[in-house]
Amino acid sequence: MRTIASLVLKFGIITLLPACASVPISGGTGAESEVAAQAALNAMNNGWQSSPSGNSDGASGASQPSGWQDTPATPARQQTPSSATAGGKPIWVDSADPAYAAYITRTGFGASPDQSDQRALSELVAYFRQSIQSETTLTSSYSEARAGNSVKTESGLRMEEAIRISSQLDALEGAVIAARWYDGKSAYYSLATMDRAETIRIYTELVNANVNAIDNLLNMTKAEKESFDGYLRYQQAAALADKNQAYASVLSVAGDRNNIRGDLKTGFEYRNEARSTVIPKIPIGVIVNPVTPNVNAIRAGDIEAAFSSAITKNGFQGGTARSRYVLTVDVALEEISYPNNINKFSRISLNASLRDTQTGNRLIAYGFSPLREGHTTLVEAENWCVRSAVAKIGDAQNGFGKKLSDYLASLSE
Repeated sequence: MRTIASLVLKFGIITLLPACASVPISGGTGAESEVAAQAALNAMNNGWQSSPSGNSDGASGASQPSGWQDTPATPARQQTPSSATAGGKPIWVDSADPAYAAYITRTGFGASPDQSDQRALSELVAYFRQSIQSETTLTSSYSEARAGNSVKTESGLRMEEAIRISSQLDALEGAVIAARWYDGKSAYYSLATMDRAETIRIYTELVNANVNAIDNLLNMTKAEKESFDGYLRYQQAAALADKNQAYASVLSVAGDRNNIRGDLKTGFEYRNEARSTVIPKIPIGVIVNPVTPNVNAIRAGDIEAAFSSAITKNGFQGGTARSRYVLTVDVALEEISYPNNINKFSRISLNASLRDTQTGNRLIAYGFSPLREGHTTLVEAENWCVRSAVAKIGDAQNGFGKKLSDYLASLSE
């Protein structure tokens, strides 16, 4: 993961761009793309040079001579000038220019130099965003699991060494305005380019760094794998695999996947493996603690069975008090008195905590508001309270099974 971290530091927010055919597209692409393009334009610090008349404010008008072709001040890479048509208009304004065959290109035009620059970059932003998302939906971030105590607790504790990479195209790393042209009337044209070879190099490094990270995440002992930590590591491997599918599709468009290390598994494969090989190996024990004497062995057994059923329905093993993961349930039954009512009433309260006995972390807290039941005898009122609690625990929408399922889902975020 050090490789990925270094890439983040080197390139800032990762906004790497796939290669595509050099087919210019004119015009803007919407506010979102233009905002991102403006950020890229500002970062590049590539304004238009002043015209011979001294007009440097970027306004359109007759002060720009016909055919004016200012190039960016201090370009990131010197590129081969494009050839022009008989009328002086550069080829890239209307079609693919052979002079830029080694680059990914997009053209934009506007009523001012700044607007045409921004629109050309907007075209790059829009195209790359569409190209990546047409292959797969990119996750917005991923985390690297720490060895040992890395499972997220109920309080929302995150791993201190988490590495997050944004895949939003907020700027264009490596993009330049390579050429400009003014038609002598009212329109300014800009050519935005991206080095194809550099794109291939960057994406290949990212893919291989992610492959290495996945290998490190899944390099676990049997005991480490058969735990919530093991499940978490598989989810993080899946997030990296999702990114690699997108990155690899970019390399496919660029025409070079030869340096990818090994076969790339999909995120679905890792998630399915976690469900089929990790979850079934995790035992969860249930211990019911009677807070009041009337929570006898039979009633405690009914409540324990309800929790155990929710656990196994989620694919886990039933465990014992010696399991790594233990659900402790505190149960109390209390009589409630109502004057002038011949029936007897009882109230049951319940609070449960799932803990990792190795670390002491509480992973899940579960409970509900006290339930009240009445009957002609106190014993029956208490029995009905237990039945109501059992039904509440097994409820598909708000029961413990749903709470456990939500916790597993949180490990995938």
